[in-house]
Amino acid sequence: MTIAPVDDLEILRCPHCGGALEAVAGGARCSAGHHHDRAKQGYLGLRVAARGLGAPAAGDTADMVDARERFQGAGHHDSVAAAVRDAAVAALAGSGVRDDGWVVDLAGGPGWHLGHVLDALPGMRGLVLDASTIAVRRAQRSHPRAVAATADLRARIPIADGAAALVLKVFAPGPAAEIERVLTPGGVLVAAIPEPEHHRELVQPLKLLKVPAGKAAELVASLPGLQELARTTVRETVRVDRAGALDAVFMGPNAFHQKREQVETALAALPEPLDVTVAVTVVTLRQPG
Repeated sequence: MTIAPVDDLEILRCPHCGGALEAVAGGARCSAGHHHDRAKQGYLGLRVAARGLGAPAAGDTADMVDARERFQGAGHHDSVAAAVRDAAVAALAGSGVRDDGWVVDLAGGPGWHLGHVLDALPGMRGLVLDASTIAVRRAQRSHPRAVAATADLRARIPIADGAAALVLKVFAPGPAAEIERVLTPGGVLVAAIPEPEHHRELVQPLKLLKVPAGKAAELVASLPGLQELARTTVRETVRVDRAGALDAVFMGPNAFHQKREQVETALAALPEPLDVTVAVTVVTLRQPG
């Protein structure tokens, strides 16, 4: 079966003014005249400076994206992907939301979680938004029904009001008010939030960034306009070798705070393979219909 190309301009909006975009030579433009380039790989560049926050966020480096893809490809977070997918399918079943709508993955990286969800929801189309050019380039080709765009999500999500049937927020930022704005009536947010014990066997000896307690409750409180439908926590132990442990450190924010040589030295003192805790809470919320 031939799958028609996904039209990203249907959902994307100008990050400067929120206006609709139309295709022009080299990219897209809004009625106010803001032009946004389209890369040769097909994705649109919508990453602009958030007001009052200085330069646009740069996102993950190529090394970080490589580490994430290796770690995910090894199956270490398969249980998290399954929980996110299952929560999305359960929440949308019988919700009245169109089954050919949009799934928006905030800071979705190379599109791994979005791909799992789209496989389970065969009529839906997907959009990855991420600050990282490298990640978006890979996300653009991650699934036949997915497109991607670069974006700084600290202040604005560059999509139309009420355009998303489903928003994914997996270990990701995204302003709460914007999430409520972009969800269609009856639309669903599925968020995955790490617990304090997540990867604790690496966090403690390597002095990595710590996850504060109560982040799931904090997220729910920040979205008073949404109704919580479900909450579940994935807890399991995965076995990783030193290369996998190194990827776990350098696929996320710790990459900006740790020196690779020092981490390698510290890991050499730990047993191999190493049992690492996965502890992630998946929360499902719905926009009133």
